[in-house]
Amino acid sequence: MAAPRKFENLKFALYPNPEETWMFESYYRNGEWDAGKVSHYHPLQLAPAANILNYGQGIFEGMKAYRTADNAIVMFRPEENAKRFANSCEAMAMARVPEEKFLQAVKDTVVANAEFVPETTDGSRSLYLRPVCIGIEPQLGVKAAKEYLFYIYVSPVGPYYEGVGVIDLLVTDTHRAAPHGTGHAKAVCNYAGSMRPAREAVAQGFNGVLFLDARHDQYVEEAGAANLFALMEDNVLVTPKLGSILPGITRESIIRLAKEQYGMRVEERNLPIDELCNDALECFVCGTGAIITSVRKVSWESNIFNINRNDYQLAHRVYDDLIGIQLQQKPDPYHWVQTIVPAQK
Repeated sequence: MAAPRKFENLKFALYPNPEETWMFESYYRNGEWDAGKVSHYHPLQLAPAANILNYGQGIFEGMKAYRTADNAIVMFRPEENAKRFANSCEAMAMARVPEEKFLQAVKDTVVANAEFVPETTDGSRSLYLRPVCIGIEPQLGVKAAKEYLFYIYVSPVGPYYEGVGVIDLLVTDTHRAAPHGTGHAKAVCNYAGSMRPAREAVAQGFNGVLFLDARHDQYVEEAGAANLFALMEDNVLVTPKLGSILPGITRESIIRLAKEQYGMRVEERNLPIDELCNDALECFVCGTGAIITSVRKVSWESNIFNINRNDYQLAHRVYDDLIGIQLQQKPDPYHWVQTIVPAQK
């Protein structure tokens, strides 16, 4: 295995020389997937009438590979990404990528890009993987494609929220997803509508947005592209219930840690925005990109609410434990971490 490259000032952005990295691609035609192959990162060729370009039939995942202190390369619960990817395919009427195919493609891609997995001591640097599946059949009518492309590209990355230990959020009047819609799938169509409010929030001095539900416009759903948790009195941890929000793998991991390791009561329920702003002792967001990021202030209806009443203690504990498990610095009681490349001397 090639020695890891030296990276400086990594941001959560595409590597400036992506053609040096390796990508995986596989095609679905005539009712079956081909074996796929790994090759250098390159542009894709699509017909102007390709389904993804006209009707947005596409999904993606976000994953990370870490380099541990003993120079092993590991991943955190990749089998859960494989399940979610397959579920997203079905939600968008796409050819299902078998979980075993997905996992093998991920492993092959990581091995090919081993030199791009940066060294890290705190989990802030990693190799980010973006598995994607899109409809590529040229067609004019609104219907599911019969041909698909499944591919994975990578980029060494730094922190998602650059330069801040905590973030401030603006409650937006835009809704990310509707009940019985596509919010539970990691579909490309879910993200385009979030870009304008996010840009407006940044222009006003915030780090991102907080979305409310589309039916009542009062219950917290997600923060940008991240799930949210709020610590309440009596050691109760609240997170919005699933349905129109993405079932985050980091989210589910935190729920299990809180229940089984911290002895907390976890409630997956509707979380009114006024309860979050007035009663929460602490709030943080989580996800593959965000990892664990504390929320300091929330702006709602032109009022600023300081929701840091616990000095971020729970977020720090969760971050330390989760990253400790991912980097094999702490015991892994649930066998969440998979070794992709064994330790190198």
